[in-house]
Amino acid sequence: MNNPVIGGQQPVRTIMDIPVPAKGRTPTTANKPNTKQRSTSHRKWTKWWPAFLVLLVGTILYSVLLKPRAGFRDPLSGAFRLSGNFGELRSNHFHMGLDVRTNGEENLPVYAVAEGYVSRIIIEETGLGKAIFITHPNGYTTVYAHLNEFYDQLEETVEAQQRSARKREQDLTFTAARFPVSKGQLIARSGNTGGSEAPHLHFEVRDTRTGNNLNPLLHGFDMDDDTPPVLAGLYWYNRQYSTYHTTANSISITGKEGAYTTSRSVIKVRSPLISLGIRATDKSNDNRFRFGIYRAELYFDGSLVHEALLDNFSYTDSRYINASVDYPRWIKTGIFIQHLSALPGNHLPALKGNGIMNLSDKKVHHLSIRMYDVNNNVSNFESEVQYSGVIEDPQPTAPGAVAITPGKEKTITGKQSIIRFSKAAFYDTVFFSLKEQPNTNPGKASDLVSLHNGSIPVHDSYTVSLKALPFINERLKKKVVMQLNNGKNKYTAKGTWKDNWLSASFNTLGTVELLIDTLSPAIQTVNWSSFSEDPEELKLICRDAIAGVGNFQAELDGEWLVFDRKGNDFSVRIPTKCNKGKHTLTITATDIAGNSKRETYSFVKR
Repeated sequence: MNNPVIGGQQPVRTIMDIPVPAKGRTPTTANKPNTKQRSTSHRKWTKWWPAFLVLLVGTILYSVLLKPRAGFRDPLSGAFRLSGNFGELRSNHFHMGLDVRTNGEENLPVYAVAEGYVSRIIIEETGLGKAIFITHPNGYTTVYAHLNEFYDQLEETVEAQQRSARKREQDLTFTAARFPVSKGQLIARSGNTGGSEAPHLHFEVRDTRTGNNLNPLLHGFDMDDDTPPVLAGLYWYNRQYSTYHTTANSISITGKEGAYTTSRSVIKVRSPLISLGIRATDKSNDNRFRFGIYRAELYFDGSLVHEALLDNFSYTDSRYINASVDYPRWIKTGIFIQHLSALPGNHLPALKGNGIMNLSDKKVHHLSIRMYDVNNNVSNFESEVQYSGVIEDPQPTAPGAVAITPGKEKTITGKQSIIRFSKAAFYDTVFFSLKEQPNTNPGKASDLVSLHNGSIPVHDSYTVSLKALPFINERLKKKVVMQLNNGKNKYTAKGTWKDNWLSASFNTLGTVELLIDTLSPAIQTVNWSSFSEDPEELKLICRDAIAGVGNFQAELDGEWLVFDRKGNDFSVRIPTKCNKGKHTLTITATDIAGNSKRETYSFVKR
């Protein structure tokens, strides 16, 4: 694959200039070497061809491996220390970049790692929060996320767009000439916006052409690391059945410092078809944080049967993490077990080989696992495995359960509910159980419907339709929402009505119901006493009992104001151009059901 030029460097020439006859001319006899000359030339070529080969291979390796690593500087000043690496296992996604530590501080200067231009700006409540995208001439785009603010000229442009649209969330693109940046230029201030749980800088490297995320540690951002990955746990799965219909069987292991084996000489398993799972982490030098491993390989009798290489895939593909780990185990315990196999519905490009091993001959077979970090430190596991001849029974299925297999659409119909799944919904066979029961919730508008349970992952959004109770008339329909509870979180949707059925989409299973919501959100000031004395930024908390705050507006004397949001916490900035005298600040919070609450505050700027 051709690699782009980085940082203005020219590619190394690898083609030798060899004179050739002009087109249409034949060399004369005088120009032809005699036999002795040819023999001497052959001996010279034989003598020097190894050196030429080394030079050629070295040039190719430089072009492929070293050149892409040149030209980038660190996005922060000071030590480049991480709290999260690329490919790390996270909730519903692989981590798609690096989390650069800011030592718990916000508003640290963030710099462009190379020359380029601001190509995109995102401001969103969750996810990346406030983020800037810089496209570089070397074929890469870098992303800087969870920011508090952009550099002045860019911040002013974005805020003008927010005021014009009267909307905080933005997704803006720019031409190359609009906001050019130089290497090392201040572009933003770090923060804790979006899905961030603590102050840090989230940094990504993307392929500009494909949009895929790449591992930044392969592109010039190094960590001191000579420590191999740690194998903390090993498990086998009975692959005669769905992985959702059996459990992980722990294998006792021993070893450390990159060399592991089993406590017993041979692993005895109760299935002729098995796959493996591992709990593995990596650690860099002088860093307390545990990271994800870069690559894992599984060998069966010397043959590579599965490989996972976490590099070069998209945000869309990232949700396949739920097929790449033991999801039910994670939901119940919080522990990630990484499959060394590919479930039938797992189409993550980073995986090769299905990893299922056939032991039906009852012979002893050799297992070998290789685990690498990005610095090529490797840990090895070696052992023998054998089918014992005893069959492990699957978990029992609920009466009336319906089998749903990957790659096939499925509609489940009950008396009060209809659920439609796409062919991409499930990663392995699910024996789906639907349960409808009377609802005892005071705000009920439908029966209570259990969609299997929240420990089984769904890859894409599915549609659920619930029938409203008979007393729900046209007036009440305007205040009805659908809510799903998966045991950890509640998700609420406005949905769409057709006759007496409300339909909405979710991407997790759980218990779903229709609720009547007539309560307005509550608005509470946090720093009113200090704000009224020095009106610069008003902090508020807005909560809603059922549906959650869907829309927030702040107006100063009727003019829309820019604000920041972190969950239920809001902060409204008063413009510096605000004149002296009395002013009126109006706050309006609206929930998903359409209920609004408005509060008006008066203050005097001296």
